[in-house]
Amino acid sequence: MSKYGLDDLRTRVAEIAAAAGIPEDDAQMIADVLVTTDARGVHSHGVVRLARYLDCIRAGGIRPDASPEVLKESVSSLMVSAAGGLGIPAAVKTMEKLLAKMPETAIGVATVNHSDHYGAAGYYAMMAADRGYLGFSMSNTCPLVAPTGGRAAAIGNNPFAYAAPGDKYRAVLFDVCMSKVAAGKLVIAAEAGKKIPTDWILTKDGQPTDDPNEIWHDAVMLPFAEHKGYGFAAMVEVMTGVLAMSGMMSGVHSWNTQPGRDADTGHSFIVINPEFFGGRMAFRQRIDAMIDELKRCPTVDGVREVLYPGELEWRREATAKAEGIELPEASVKELERAAAMVA
Repeated sequence: MSKYGLDDLRTRVAEIAAAAGIPEDDAQMIADVLVTTDARGVHSHGVVRLARYLDCIRAGGIRPDASPEVLKESVSSLMVSAAGGLGIPAAVKTMEKLLAKMPETAIGVATVNHSDHYGAAGYYAMMAADRGYLGFSMSNTCPLVAPTGGRAAAIGNNPFAYAAPGDKYRAVLFDVCMSKVAAGKLVIAAEAGKKIPTDWILTKDGQPTDDPNEIWHDAVMLPFAEHKGYGFAAMVEVMTGVLAMSGMMSGVHSWNTQPGRDADTGHSFIVINPEFFGGRMAFRQRIDAMIDELKRCPTVDGVREVLYPGELEWRREATAKAEGIELPEASVKELERAAAMVA
């Protein structure tokens, strides 16, 4: 593990992104999303992703200077095209536009199509929660996961997140993909030379394996909780593929490297204003009460305390702010590779 100060790491990531032809404001957004995600301990979606964005830009599969276009708009909704550009700036800008509508409405919905990988879903849900709203964020991906009973990838791992603000507690935050683990965790395990549980992925021939390097050889990921994870993956596909009018399933080309074609990844965001449902402060206080009751739950032998969703992330983020971020070797290597690409 290598340690970096948060501000220094954000600056470095932004400089690399800008040197790759990404507009400065967009580069700053990318840096904040990736570094914040690392600070929360989710290294599979942090700076380890930067070099892959640059790979896609260099190959012609992502337009680094694309500007999102609002296709439709109402007082409480947005339909946006990322125009074949980077997913992170498109998602941040869309959420900012949606949040600007929220003081005057009870619920807001936004979709994005013709986008690409947007990092950690939880970042966007927390954009809402940090402003006092209840936020949901989701995205589809290219097929990576086998449906229950299948042996081939047919649907994306389709990340989903929600966040709800408290008062004395910052927020409840839950951010998951629909496969048993994110692909980034397989990359990190492979870099570390570690084996993985045999129920995480199948080989391209449909056989169980403990080798994370199979991720580079068309491995098939398995859904969490069998049919339940499969059902949630389908729900996200409805919201991000079908509703957003983006690519669906095999029509999504995540990490696109083909010139003349965009990834057509879809995102969907929902924001709820608690002011219309009992008041924002009442909502925050009731979230606190919910967390307090969870924290009072007796523990099984060997467990010190019950954690509420997001508690580990807030602890890690506080430590990172005070002491710096410890990055795994895979993240360091990919950051160095990204820097070498623009040197």
